[in-house]
Amino acid sequence: MMKHNAPWAVSRLLPMGTLLCASLFPGVQAQELPDGYIRNPSVTPGLAPNMQVEEEPSVAHTYQVRFSPGDEVLSGLTDLARADGIQSAQITGLGGLSTALLAFGDPSIGGFVFKLIPIDEKSELVSLDGTISMRDDAPYVHLHAVVALSDGSTLGGHVLELHVDPVAEVTILVTGD
Repeated sequence: MMKHNAPWAVSRLLPMGTLLCASLFPGVQAQELPDGYIRNPSVTPGLAPNMQVEEEPSVAHTYQVRFSPGDEVLSGLTDLARADGIQSAQITGLGGLSTALLAFGDPSIGGFVFKLIPIDEKSELVSLDGTISMRDDAPYVHLHAVVALSDGSTLGGHVLELHVDPVAEVTILVTGD
């Protein structure tokens, strides 16, 4: 196990503006953006001088899964788990969506009962978290997601459907045989 400290110098964030955009994308003409929009800024190094990291070297079986426009994430991950016999795993991911169907589990009504949360607009999958486990002798993919809308609001819940646009990236860390 290795320990790392990050004693990098703290620097100030640059103001977001045309100068920054031009420096991030040389050769690309800066165009006027609508209010509330910026181009992707660079990450300022050195702003976590007290960060501590413990590295635990190990060999892990991982899958890096990339979904394309029109793919449905839960179906794809379920197909992969069944095809490769994944019985136990942790899942994380992010990406873009064209539509989604989330749900709020309400056990007070009984059993596996869900209140539907439809998302029928372009959105960002800002957090995908889940597991693969065995249920009824078959791999079961259980996912929860937080989805951001264009106004900055978020919706979250149990994943029933995630339709990708333009891409979603998922990491599966196998935790059992």
